[in-house]
Amino acid sequence: MLVLNASSYQRSPLAALDAAQLTSAYAVNAASAAILCSRLVPLLGRSPLPSRAAIVAMCDIHALGEHGLPRSRDFLAYAMSKAALAELVRTLARELAPRIRVNGVAPGVVAWPESGHESDAAAQQSYLSKVPLARAGTPEDAAETIRWLALDAAYITGEIVRLDGGRNML
Repeated sequence: MLVLNASSYQRSPLAALDAAQLTSAYAVNAASAAILCSRLVPLLGRSPLPSRAAIVAMCDIHALGEHGLPRSRDFLAYAMSKAALAELVRTLARELAPRIRVNGVAPGVVAWPESGHESDAAAQQSYLSKVPLARAGTPEDAAETIRWLALDAAYITGEIVRLDGGRNML
């Protein structure tokens, strides 16, 4: 099992955006995942697990295209790079089947940031008002979803599970 969990979450407002911000976000959030997969696929392909080998990428509900929920302004580089990671999931799922299953988990909030505008209680309440389950997720929720995709979901590949308390429905 391989879990792709590296992430860089930095503000990148359009007015101040530069190539270095885009390159850095893409390197951490997408390119490193692709390179890691390319190096580990030979080992993963020999998995003895009954559910076969699995790759699970940590995506983001705010970068899922048509059904995504765009993040507040000023996170352009992050959103673009996480969208690239979601496309990596779908592309690798086709390329590596049937030997290796590839899926993603797209959380909403599973832990509030310690600083920045999303650490403010009013901002958190505003976000939660759009979540039908009326709470943030937890790191344990994310871990269990990853475990399920990696070890139990033997007939699932190419999917990105939204872990957002129903927020995507609103």
